[in-house]
Amino acid sequence: MNSNAMIKTHGWQLNNTVFATFIAGVEHYGSTTDGRIFWIERNDVDLAGIQIKDEVLIPRQQIVQESYQPRIFGARVYDNNPLTGQVPNIEVHDIFSTVKLSENTIDLMVGSATNLQTNDNNYFGLPVSMEPTELIGTTDQTNFGGGLLDTDFRDTEQVVACRSRKWIADLGGFLERDFGLYTGSGAGMAPQVAQFPMRNIFDSSWGSGDAVASNYLHHVRIMISTMDRTNDYNVLPESFTSSGWFIAIPPSIQYLTADVTKPSFLEQMTMIRRSRAI
Repeated sequence: MNSNAMIKTHGWQLNNTVFATFIAGVEHYGSTTDGRIFWIERNDVDLAGIQIKDEVLIPRQQIVQESYQPRIFGARVYDNNPLTGQVPNIEVHDIFSTVKLSENTIDLMVGSATNLQTNDNNYFGLPVSMEPTELIGTTDQTNFGGGLLDTDFRDTEQVVACRSRKWIADLGGFLERDFGLYTGSGAGMAPQVAQFPMRNIFDSSWGSGDAVASNYLHHVRIMISTMDRTNDYNVLPESFTSSGWFIAIPPSIQYLTADVTKPSFLEQMTMIRRSRAI
């Protein structure tokens, strides 16, 4: 028998006007070691109906449905200096896991500069340490010291499926001055139409694919983006007020398609222990 675990994520639009409201209401956000902003959105799927029948889910495919790609605009303002930040880019990581990823784990994955315990190691961006860090460990699911794993199977065992994508601004051969981002180079884009065309440069599906034998299937969407900011990477980002910057992330409907199976008692106990990281 087949089953589809479905979750929905919100659309997000960040700009200077709504930034104070955003940071007051978002569950977790911060600054990465390479000067970008990151934030998360969580969802859960209750698997009580599966568990009560002593069944488990065997993942087959993760499907992410969106009606448009992320959009972005800005003047590459970093530490209050225009045209000194990264080329505008956006990352979205959609993770299904059988254990809820802690905020410290997420900080490790993105390379948070605003959580000192992450020790500047990271999983996605790799601008500081090229060594993998432990994704789910035995102490608050983190490896504060970073570095190579003691074993090679614990890093993604409870992450059963993930889709990681990155988009970058593609100016199509134009220079930034053609968009009016240099002083004295023209009025630039009108606010009503301003945006950079985005090109998808990375799209990867990964995860253990292990059986889901937990009470809940957890989902977290991790979003990472450049923004026009008035401060450095090592503090929580503050918005630059006069460039008209924005970040737009589309809403999504996501499915984890799976086969429903009823294993033997011993198989089920093994799957439960693996799913719950016991």
